[in-house]
Amino acid sequence: MTRTVHDQPGSSELRLRARREAAGFLRGLPVPVDPAAPLRACTEAMSEASTPAEVHALTELAAGGEDAGLIALRNLMRTAGTRCREQGHPQLATRYDRTSDLLDIADRTLFQLGIDLLTSTYHTSPDPSEPSPAPFCRDEGGPT
Repeated sequence: MTRTVHDQPGSSELRLRARREAAGFLRGLPVPVDPAAPLRACTEAMSEASTPAEVHALTELAAGGEDAGLIALRNLMRTAGTRCREQGHPQLATRYDRTSDLLDIADRTLFQLGIDLLTSTYHTSPDPSEPSPAPFCRDEGGPT
């Protein structure tokens, strides 16, 4: 058992105790065994991305929007802050709240990064899904 200088349990021991204590609680919840699996799948797929659009789509899938991992983590931190406050730990609640604010900033930063990537890509190249402009004709006889 790892101990700190003041004969208090170390971080590894604390985490192990918490995992043991929460095991029954977690078994009763509809929580995936590996909640990071979708993010890891996006990370693995990123090595196969060959266009800026594909890079953006994977980033957006993993981090963008209310249903994505980053915002879900932000919401988890906000909820943890609320629980700490309710349980009489206002300083810890504030730290969770600040962490959720940082995740919110990260979300906005990733959004802007995606826009910057798409702007730099589409600013210089035409949209391949749009038809080519028709040649200018003076009369019905053909192009000039």
